Amino acid sequence: MIFKNPRFLAAWAFILFFGFLVFQFLHECGHGFGSKIQGYHISTGFDKVGDVGKWPSDPDFRIKKTIQGRWNLSDFLGPLVNWIFALVFTAIYLKQRSFNSVTLLLGAGATINALMRLFPMLMFFVAALQGRFVLEDETALGLSAIEGTKFPMPYLDFKSLGSAQSELFLSEPRIYFWPIVSIVISLACFLLIYRRLKQLSGQIMGSRFAQAMFILMPLLIWLPAFVVVNKLDNLIRLNWQYSRNRLVRSRYNSKGCLLI
Repeated sequence: MIFKNPRFLAAWAFILFFGFLVFQFLHECGHGFGSKIQGYHISTGFDKVGDVGKWPSDPDFRIKKTIQGRWNLSDFLGPLVNWIFALVFTAIYLKQRSFNSVTLLLGAGATINALMRLFPMLMFFVAALQGRFVLEDETALGLSAIEGTKFPMPYLDFKSLGSAQSELFLSEPRIYFWPIVSIVISLACFLLIYRRLKQLSGQIMGSRFAQAMFILMPLLIWLPAFVVVNKLDNLIRLNWQYSRNRLVRSRYNSKGCLLI
């Protein structure tokens, strides 16, 4: 029998898929909450940060967005959400003595959050080896070390500068600090979890092929989950508005974006 327990494999796929949607949304909420604390007005959804009241499909989605060029909570809280979930889930998971639905949920949570930062950082380093600078949350935290640039800078201007003068950013060693921190945290959690998941797949699944499907499932669900995330990004948006009042009522603007 190829699949000793097909329902288990289907459940694993569903948990990973749904977990990706949940933690991707929480990642974006981290950006929104950090922006709100520091007085920046942005909108977030499931994938992209943009202007208040705008949708990713709008041509002026980021016309007002600025790159601060300094360490700030808006950039930091997004990755921090994933680091915390990955570390906490991994720590709890490694204390489990038996495999059950709880350990499966913990393993999925740790795996998804680790991969959510591991993939972008690997893409950043691959692009850097090709001489291209890619703006990610972690690289944005090191922009203050770049000399010869004036911040804050409009997003569109920064995008043009990053494309035309990638060496300006890639030649600064401090731009790599937070990406390396992110890779170390994510890779450590990922390897620790996967060592135990390999044992789990051997006990539950019936063949090497089934075990391979179990182990590769986080990668297999990534593309369809990413497609759904982009669709949801145009359906659900949160506007993070700064207010001096401690109690801020949630309300909808004229375009249907929830104001927070």
